[in-house]
This record gives sequence, structure tokens and C-alpha cells, in this order.
Amino acid sequence: MDALLSPSLEQAREAVKRAVEAGCTCLLVAECEVRYRGRASSELGLGQRLVVLKQDGSVLVHRPFGFEPANWQPPGSIASTELAGGKLVIRVARVKPHEELVIEVSRVDLVAWGKLVDEGELVMHGSEEELRDALVEDPSAIEPGLKPVEVERRTRAGFVDALFMDSRGRLVVVEVKRGTAGVEAVLQLKRYVEALKRELGVEVRGVLVAERLAKGARGVLAREGLEFRSVDPRALSRARRSARLI
Repeated sequence: MDALLSPSLEQAREAVKRAVEAGCTCLLVAECEVRYRGRASSELGLGQRLVVLKQDGSVLVHRPFGFEPANWQPPGSIASTELAGGKLVIRVARVKPHEELVIEVSRVDLVAWGKLVDEGELVMHGSEEELRDALVEDPSAIEPGLKPVEVERRTRAGFVDALFMDSRGRLVVVEVKRGTAGVEAVLQLKRYVEALKRELGVEVRGVLVAERLAKGARGVLAREGLEFRSVDPRALSRARRSARLI
């Protein structure tokens, strides 16, 4: 990888131009404005952003918050650069459907570029439904003494992933999430627990099951009197396959 720190707009333009022509990935940390015209239209005011031009022609403009790009163009897009009106202008267009993303850069803090190699295979370790089924088969992965009662229990708040009974005879609502569970998952679990309490008139526990808990979600869990269990989907999947071979 090559990089320039606080380059002039001319230097940044040359770097982006060379990167695009060489089929490299290029990223900029830059102060810019963004316009889009095509199937719809949008304008994004001045701000400091991360602009990524990938080797397949796709382009993404990320703000310093959120995980989704504020603007983007898909693979196969064509990027061009020019200096106009005291700004570095990056145009990213595609013909069908006709649309254009225009990034007007007023300052560049960093530009880096290089040819990236990625031949790794993405392997997914089961869906939420598969994870739920593995937990129903082996509830001890959540806690000892649990016994499955019902899968996909319907409530007024929606369908509960799985319903168990604990060693003290209390109903346990289990909500399963892949990867990281956030505040919304906690609130969803709360709605299920409250719905079953109203429906059955009994004590109901709520347990959120996922690999990780997002920042801020733990406090909401504690406030609502709910619980969290961390599970490894890969380990559950291996154990499930081994049990079937016995």
C-alpha cells in the first residue's frame, strides 16, 4: 500500500487517478460534499468522510457513524477525476440504469491505495433457526436443567423463538440472535416476556442468546430484569453433528 498524508488536491487527484487506472483499491479521508442523480436524487452537505473506491468499480461514502454507506455505487461503475472550482471532483457513473455520484472534495487528510488480494471463502455458521434448533436439542448450552416446551410460540407481540421451563418450574422465553445482539433485540425479548405474563399470569424469565452483546445493551438488560447467554454457533454446530454420528 502507498499513502499520502494531508496531500494537496492535485496530489490526491493523481493518486486516485493512478489507483483507478491500475485497478487498485483506494481510500480517502476527506472533507467533501456528495450529490447523486439517477433513479432518485440526494444531496449530502459538507462533512468529513471516508470514501472507498474498490477494485471492482464499486464506490462507498461512509460518514463517521453508522455501518451503512451514506452513498454508494455498485461494481462496474466508472470513476473519473478532475480539478474544478478549487475542488477535487470524483465522478462515479454507470450507464444502465443511468446514474451518477459526484463527490466534491475540498480537503484531503489521507489518501491510500494498493492492490488487495482476498481469496478467502466466507463460511456462515448456521442461521438463527439452526442455532435455535441446536439449543432446543441441547438446552444445557443455555443453562443446566432447562427443558424445551415449545418452538415458535405465538404471542400478541409476535413469535417467541423458543420456550423452556427451568429447574424451578418457571417459563423461560429465549430469543436467539446471530452475531451481536443489540438494544432492539433486548426490547423485542421484553415484549415477548410481558405478553406471556399477561396471557398466562405466571412468572416468566427472558434470556437473550447470541455470540456477543452490543455496547449499551447490557444496561438495558439489567434495567428490564432480563438475562444474556453467550454461545458459540460453531461449537454448537460441531456438537450437533457429533451427536448425530453416535
